[in-house]
Amino acid sequence: MSGQVRVSWGLAFFSFFFAFVLSIVYMPPWLQLWRPDWTAMVLLFWVVTVPNRVGLVFAWFIGLFQDVVEGALLGMNALAFAVIAYLLASLYQRFKVFPLIQQSVMVFLIIGINLMICHLVKSLTGVSAAGLVYLYPAISSAVLWPFFFLMMEVVNRKTA
Repeated sequence: MSGQVRVSWGLAFFSFFFAFVLSIVYMPPWLQLWRPDWTAMVLLFWVVTVPNRVGLVFAWFIGLFQDVVEGALLGMNALAFAVIAYLLASLYQRFKVFPLIQQSVMVFLIIGINLMICHLVKSLTGVSAAGLVYLYPAISSAVLWPFFFLMMEVVNRKTA
């Protein structure tokens, strides 16, 4: 039992709820481009923290709910979240020992893959942004990752 991480499932569900709210709250158009991908960040945190409980199926359902919240093509975020959950689940032991700055680089790459999958699906349906503007949330997510990760670690320890 000493090697296992204790988890507050109430905190997990609250953190996803809060991420969904942050993903739809109004922001000015110029700031909207830089909105961090809060739901993906929360998913990454929980996949790293409890990889045996939060995996592909969990990520798929979170993605479906994100599609409903955003009004996106049903299955788009589900596919993207399942892919990034798989990537991180296969790397989580290495990810956990990385320093926070290196974790931020990995978060940029993983969320960038998430956004590229969503961009690909949108471009196949005829709705996509020109250029690499769609990757801005990956940059802001990577910048915020150290603060977000440390905050979630502290709160999870206190509530578990």
